[in-house]
Amino acid sequence: MMKRRIRQMLHCRLRRLLVVLLSGLAVAVLAKTFLSVNQLLGVNNYYRFFQFDQSGTLRGQDLIDYIASNLLVEYVKPDGDDVFIALTNNGTMEIPGENWSLFFNHADGFSDVARRRWKVIEKSRVVMRHHNAWFFSLEPLMTDSGNASFTPLKPNQTIIVHESPGLKSKSYTFPNWYVSGPGLEPKILLSTYRKRPHTDFYLEKWSANDRYNRNNVINIKRPAKSVIPTPLHLKKLDDKMKVDKNWRVAYNRDFQTEGKFLAAKLRILAVEDIGLTEPLLKTIHLAVEHLGSDFAQFSRSKRLQVDEGYKLKVAANTIRICGMTSHGIFNGIQSLLSLLENHEEEDTLPLIEILDAPRFSYRGLMYDAARNFVDKDEILTTISLMAMYKLNKLHLHLTDDQGWRIEIPMLPELTEIGARRGHDLNEERSLLPYFGFGPMQDPKKRQYYSVDDYKEILRHAAIHHVEVIPEIDMPAHAHAAVQSMRMRYFRIKQQQQQQQQGGSVEEDGAESKFLLHDFNDTSWYLGVNEQMDTVMNPCMESTYTFVKEIVRSLVSIHQDVQTLKTLHVGGDEVPRGALVKSPVCNALTKRMPELTGNLKLYFMKRIISIVNEFEVRVQTWEDGLGRSGDAAFNASEWRNAAGITVNAWELTDAAYNFANKGFQVVLTHAHRLYLDHPYEPDGEENGLYWATRYIDSRYIFQFAFSADLGSRMNSTFSLSEGCRVLGLKHCNGLQSPENIIGMQASLWGEMIQSNDAFEYMLCPRLLAFAERAWHLADWETASSEKEMRDGREEDWTEFAKALGHKELRRLERLGIRYRLPVPGFRIAENSVVEMNSEFPGSLLQYSRDGGKTWNTYTEGNPLEISGNLSFSVASYDLQRRSRIIDLASH
Repeated sequence: MMKRRIRQMLHCRLRRLLVVLLSGLAVAVLAKTFLSVNQLLGVNNYYRFFQFDQSGTLRGQDLIDYIASNLLVEYVKPDGDDVFIALTNNGTMEIPGENWSLFFNHADGFSDVARRRWKVIEKSRVVMRHHNAWFFSLEPLMTDSGNASFTPLKPNQTIIVHESPGLKSKSYTFPNWYVSGPGLEPKILLSTYRKRPHTDFYLEKWSANDRYNRNNVINIKRPAKSVIPTPLHLKKLDDKMKVDKNWRVAYNRDFQTEGKFLAAKLRILAVEDIGLTEPLLKTIHLAVEHLGSDFAQFSRSKRLQVDEGYKLKVAANTIRICGMTSHGIFNGIQSLLSLLENHEEEDTLPLIEILDAPRFSYRGLMYDAARNFVDKDEILTTISLMAMYKLNKLHLHLTDDQGWRIEIPMLPELTEIGARRGHDLNEERSLLPYFGFGPMQDPKKRQYYSVDDYKEILRHAAIHHVEVIPEIDMPAHAHAAVQSMRMRYFRIKQQQQQQQQGGSVEEDGAESKFLLHDFNDTSWYLGVNEQMDTVMNPCMESTYTFVKEIVRSLVSIHQDVQTLKTLHVGGDEVPRGALVKSPVCNALTKRMPELTGNLKLYFMKRIISIVNEFEVRVQTWEDGLGRSGDAAFNASEWRNAAGITVNAWELTDAAYNFANKGFQVVLTHAHRLYLDHPYEPDGEENGLYWATRYIDSRYIFQFAFSADLGSRMNSTFSLSEGCRVLGLKHCNGLQSPENIIGMQASLWGEMIQSNDAFEYMLCPRLLAFAERAWHLADWETASSEKEMRDGREEDWTEFAKALGHKELRRLERLGIRYRLPVPGFRIAENSVVEMNSEFPGSLLQYSRDGGKTWNTYTEGNPLEISGNLSFSVASYDLQRRSRIIDLASH
């Protein structure tokens, strides 16, 4: 009996021990699993065993960690047309009604909250606060006595935040929502980590059939263009020849850089031309030749930029590229390289003669690195891409409210604070985490161009004949600079106090030397993107000391690499209400009454004078020279209007007005050339909608500025129609066409959260832009609307086929992750499916098993309707594919 009891007791203890061991093993396995998830996501300490207070309520960091792990954020439409934020507790514990705040970004959606600064949303028992720009927070509502008014969120319970942001597309939301509490470490919600909250409530969009009809270009079997952008004159013979490794480049001594560039591309020998009268066999000759007489037959009607022109002749055993300048030679080299990149016959050339020159001297691309940074290597790749398609101006928007991206050695605070983002609500160590950046910045990832980085960009640009035009945006769009100099002031003041205690004092006034803000200014205003504190004070001399130091530094950095020829000074979008309560400005206007209402003119004149002191040209946005709604200041107010370049981004009549007044004008139309708009009107496409619903390659290609005044939302007016319909004031037409010097595509950075997103938004639209900036098509100056329409469609067909069969492959070889076009399809009369693409020659594919396996579609062979049909366009290397379209959803 005793032995049996002992055995039972031992068995019981063994069972308990086994349970403990198994429980410990399970915990260890779970902990290891959670750790691996954390490592995979790059997020630390989310999954923990949470601690409770005596009442069983989560507190402190445990509460923050629990919310980050379990709170789901979605945009929902519970009833009617309004879209709201929904918060769901997907965990097993209750989220209390205090001691946490949820931080997030949203574009153009909570303007009422921004104007009020904060708003109680009674129905949801939460408070929404506006911190700056598109950065907001939600927190539980508290009573006046400090008690929680918010009802705790129970497991699996959802609350709706009854404040509708309006939602045009998914890109108006941002990733990396995060939660924090007083004195606690902020954590990103796992449901939004590197991804936007779920939503599918958008404006109208194209159907697959709409896309099919739009893609159904005429004359599909015409030969594609041999070179993009289209040359002025091209004569192709029937014969061909091959360039192999036995060839060499012989260059005139003035073209040494270009000769070595070409030789490196072809991996052949480069030698200086010794001046033989007969061309050497198997040699590519780069030679000086005056081409004025060659272009004479074209220049009268097309105002060609012959200094960038070239002549390329491919004969049986020799190639000759001639030009008047090294830039012309380089353009000819790019055409030769394009001819050689034929995926069907590698390194094979047709016998051909090309005579070519651009229509415009300014063919530019602007990228806004201030809002969202792209690294140096991405800029280098972009310069190479620009050169391939003969673009020659890189306008780098280096500063804005949300970032300062160029190192200025004298003022390290500009990058120590202005180039950093994080959970710092007072912006003492960094700016706020704008545009979904998240609460922490990786210290290993520098978010600005160092002096060495920038010089490397300049060297690469110089080799590729691309002029870099830096932009320092002012007086508005300057919050990053204003805040950085404010914190510089406080840092020096603190140092002065310490020095006084030690018996030494720093130079008097040093703290204010570069100050951009009047501390006594109580003006309140909202700028673009609901931005506060965005304007440099033009009434303070320290502002001009700051500007002079920036210009001096940039001139110095450019020196001996690529001379700084042009500085873009911004000048745009100064908000109403700024400076009206600045005592410094009020004192200035009292002393100089003529400045009342004219402070912007005063600022711009002084800035332009400073820049000109360094023998640098000034460029500005059109509203940088605007006053009281006028399209331009009177040119007589400027000593040298012809020395100022204006980016005209509104309607064409403003561009005409500036040109007619003597300013140099670059067409930068938002409704045609702003690449931050989506490719098509679909909520799944990245991009903003403020100027137009979409901008695709075809829409850019069809831009004829002489016939298109332009309007919003993809409607088009002629100049006469616009003057009548829109009631415009300046409708005198273009009287000084020589002052339209070029075109610029602009990619603003609010929605660019990665290098991949940058390339997606840039290409292939940049190729269509390059075509229009270089080549004046015959249909642009057609005598009738029908002639223009027919010529444009025929030209687009050839251009689209060139992209589908050749140019997109070139982008892949360069490593560009361009946007793959979404396919169109239709159900034909005999109940079969026909597919097509925006670019004939793209790799159309279909799946019958929901995307598990894919087959290539052959044009002319329609598909029977069976299985779970899905459609996409794949990259030629099969590594990527477009958005997938299901038959069932259309």
